Amino acid sequence: MPRAYETMLIVRPDMSDEPLEQLLSSQEAILRENGVTHMEITNKGKRRFAGFEMKKFKEGLYIQFNYEAEPSAVAAWEKNLRINESVLRHMTLRVG
Repeated sequence: MPRAYETMLIVRPDMSDEPLEQLLSSQEAILRENGVTHMEITNKGKRRFAGFEMKKFKEGLYIQFNYEAEPSAVAAWEKNLRINESVLRHMTLRVG
């Protein structure tokens, strides 16, 4: 039974528009292949980190994904996110 999830990605701040769009469309394609429905992607913009660095960056682009999926689809996507060098961090929450 599909559940509602929210995933926040922190992406490298030095990505220009075209590579960022390619990253987001590839991640969306991975989710769609795994049967994700009702997907909404929101770019929250660039934000500075609070007194620390992630992989030598002091700020990052925050991208929010809201979607409905099976738990196995979320696990497969997170595995892909861990090996993607453009993604500094990610966190997934089950909503509701």
